[in-house]
Amino acid sequence: MRRIVNWLGTGLIVVGIMLSVWLLNGIAKSDARQQDLMDAFRSVEVRDGTGELAAKEAGAVELGEISGIEGILTILAIDLEAPVLYGADAETLDQSLGAIKNMDPPGEMDGSYAIAGHQAHVFGKYFNRLHEVEVGTEFTFQTAEGEMNFRVFDIQIVRPHDVDVLEPQEGKALISLITCYPEYSNEFRLVVQGERVE
Repeated sequence: MRRIVNWLGTGLIVVGIMLSVWLLNGIAKSDARQQDLMDAFRSVEVRDGTGELAAKEAGAVELGEISGIEGILTILAIDLEAPVLYGADAETLDQSLGAIKNMDPPGEMDGSYAIAGHQAHVFGKYFNRLHEVEVGTEFTFQTAEGEMNFRVFDIQIVRPHDVDVLEPQEGKALISLITCYPEYSNEFRLVVQGERVE
């Protein structure tokens, strides 16, 4: 009996080590993929006259690698820097943050732009700490046209179907950051709203 208990204990330790290695490997791959996306995006300077992205240096990056990247969201208060891809479907949100489709361009006055992200994800932090953001917190969103500054002015917890919270607000260039709430649940949505500041 004692031999079985020892064997079982050893087996559990080995399984624990294997799971830890798998988790750390997944985190490293996710971080590397997001860093690659941000590096590729940062090699882009502006959109050319046709509306296409133009690289800073000829051959600096394959533009196909960055198609679908809206920009880079940085919230220093929660140690977040992540690429934002176009679309908020499950596949996109498994890779990074995602911009909700068919909204106004980011930073547009009297417009509304929204970014969704998982709060808890096995291989990435995404919006895991979004609940720590407070009114007054400042953050940036870097696009191909430049960096925009935003300040949080409202935080709401709403039902998933309460999408009117994303409606444009007069006199504001609105950006909404959205994640499931509470942790490990999708019953509600945490909506952190910021307005563009100079």
